[in-house]
Amino acid sequence: MKLISILSFVFFVLFSSCNSTGNEGFEKEEMLKNIAENLAIPSYEQSLKSFQQLQELLLQVEKGPNTENLHELRNSWKSAALKWSKTAPYRFGPIDELLIENNFYYYPIDTVKVKQAISSFNNQKNSVERLGSNVQGLGAIEYILFQSEQPTKEELAYCGLLSDHLVKLNQQVLDQWINEYSKSFVSNTGSDIGSSLSKLTNQWIEVIDYIKGDEVGRPAGKTSGIEKNVYNLHAPYSQISLKIIHAKLSALQLSFNGDTKKGVDDYLDHLDIKLSDNIPLQDKINEQINTLLANSNQEEPLTQLILEGSKEVDQIYLQSLNLSIIFKTELMGQLGLVTTFSDSDGD
Repeated sequence: MKLISILSFVFFVLFSSCNSTGNEGFEKEEMLKNIAENLAIPSYEQSLKSFQQLQELLLQVEKGPNTENLHELRNSWKSAALKWSKTAPYRFGPIDELLIENNFYYYPIDTVKVKQAISSFNNQKNSVERLGSNVQGLGAIEYILFQSEQPTKEELAYCGLLSDHLVKLNQQVLDQWINEYSKSFVSNTGSDIGSSLSKLTNQWIEVIDYIKGDEVGRPAGKTSGIEKNVYNLHAPYSQISLKIIHAKLSALQLSFNGDTKKGVDDYLDHLDIKLSDNIPLQDKINEQINTLLANSNQEEPLTQLILEGSKEVDQIYLQSLNLSIIFKTELMGQLGLVTTFSDSDGD
């Protein structure tokens, strides 16, 4: 990964001068405003709504669990996990400043410590503040809701405590985006390490590298020194690991393209950047994301694919690596940006 970072810096030196003239005529502020107001903020609004729905359902089920409302509760958890996954391209700024990202969805969780926490929390709302990331958030709630047919009253109460905390944390992040951060994000149009475009593109790289390393490579035993273990998956109990990967990739592509409005793809088009085969860079990136979206659109759960040694797992890993290389070398270099995120899986 050090080699890739060096290559990014070389591209930065080579292309920064030509990009300074190519920037003329393109409104970066308009692009950043679209990303902040129409993509980042709505993604946190949707995740907040899903956490609130989960919170409400937990209160109802606590009063009288049955087969029907438990099914509805589990579906609500799945919806919340997928909505949270779509915030992945925007987990910088406020969430970094608050140091709370791991409190939303840390994995793999420590099931032994979760059980200990359930037996000792005594329904004290402030006790969650003292909990480690590996016993709270969506991961702990998933374990409790899906590891048995009928969670106990104490387990449901603990889930309620965790869902309250998720709502609180999401509200904090959203408030900062709306009240302060979006303005500075839109106005910071440079290409230095602290610029908005640098933070955004490095977050995209982090999303891709986590899919490759933590969400596929590690559980499939492709990470150096780590044996195959499906319980290292993002959602091993609910069996929606592939759907989470798909949701993140969809959100990444939407972020890159600015949905239907001005995005980084338009910026690349304005710069008229083409690869050696004369393919526009933005087309190559979209093509590679589409390949990954197709790879991750499987009927079988990722757990089963890993245990079967399916070639689809290899393809997701390989194509994620290819997308990561395109972002770290071509995209970052052509935009005069430096890659600051580096994975640690040995690639």
